[in-house]
Amino acid sequence: MNGQWLGELQDDEPKASIRIDLEDRGHGSFGNAYLFYPNGNLPGFQFPINLPSAPPYVTTVNATYLYPWGGVMTIAERKADEERIRQMGWTPPSAINVRMHEEGETLRIAWNNHDGRSGTVCLKKADTSTVSAMKGCVDLKTWAHFRQWAISQSPKKYIFRGQRCPHKLVSSFHRTWRSDLHAWIMDDAERLYGAVADRLSFPLQIGNLQHNAAIWSILQHHGYPTPMIDWSLSPFVAAYFAFEAAEKNGSAPRIFIFDREAWGRRYDRKHIIVDAAPDQIVVLETMAAANPRHVPQQSLTTVTNVADVESFIRRKEIEDGVSYLTVCDLPAASRPQIMRELELMGITYGSLFPGLDGICRDMKSLLFDEPVASITRAKSNHDVAKSTLLRRLLSCLRPTR
Repeated sequence: MNGQWLGELQDDEPKASIRIDLEDRGHGSFGNAYLFYPNGNLPGFQFPINLPSAPPYVTTVNATYLYPWGGVMTIAERKADEERIRQMGWTPPSAINVRMHEEGETLRIAWNNHDGRSGTVCLKKADTSTVSAMKGCVDLKTWAHFRQWAISQSPKKYIFRGQRCPHKLVSSFHRTWRSDLHAWIMDDAERLYGAVADRLSFPLQIGNLQHNAAIWSILQHHGYPTPMIDWSLSPFVAAYFAFEAAEKNGSAPRIFIFDREAWGRRYDRKHIIVDAAPDQIVVLETMAAANPRHVPQQSLTTVTNVADVESFIRRKEIEDGVSYLTVCDLPAASRPQIMRELELMGITYGSLFPGLDGICRDMKSLLFDEPVASITRAKSNHDVAKSTLLRRLLSCLRPTR
């Protein structure tokens, strides 16, 4: 039952969306279910789940009341909403008996509660496979087309992400076997903060929403799985990440183009509740504190509780009649020309990853890359670049007083 499961509760009016995040821990499956009504007039609900390791998968869940936009209600507000629900002729949910049965990519749930109500719901498993259904924009098939389009756009309207292959857009957290973000926030994030706090030059405080995002961004940039997806304000920084490790005869590198301005007009969020919230993608400009890569990469991030981001955005595009996400797939054979132009722009590994690793990576690229017959460099320019990199390398190695 491991994974994220999505669907709608058809027995209620209005219909409610359901998201279940389950993790198979070997000795049982654990996670949380979230139920939200689309009109925002009713509270949402969270149901912690604890299932046995073998069928029958039967358990009893208890409701935690959530605000319609996410977050746990206070006791006073819960009581007020319970009374409002009773006046509407409903019975406030409390303990609910559920039986789950997995059938391939479908999770069938039968439920009943103490007042005699019962029903069934079928959820579909979120697809986080590497296969993307998106096709490259027909107007951006060459580097020249993309470059010309990029420089003609209004700054900050779009954000960009480069990937070596046209894999589906998925957060690093949702690319793992885990799916329960509530456990990640309550356990992982706090333990990791304790492990890295003494290495941070800026006194970030866990619990502060902006500081949380900054801490998560640091973890993301250093390889720990988070519910974030990295983006850049620069189309050319994104192009670097798409082509830096591209294989000559491999898949076409991909640049995602997300209309941040249009998305923000409809789905902007000032407060971030990641786990106990409706399905969402939130664009954040995180603090650069303790993250020297943030500014050179012109970084932004999206935080999401949705495993299959592409399908979620596509559904919103159909509902809203707006195009939010497009992709540009460029031929891998264009890599030498693109990387040379990016180098002339000052976009190299060393500039994007400040420090000794970045300098050594640039030196390796400068001195060990095979010559390309179709691209010639003036010897003097090569020597100047090599001399500059050597000076940077020596300055990093020089002991401080």
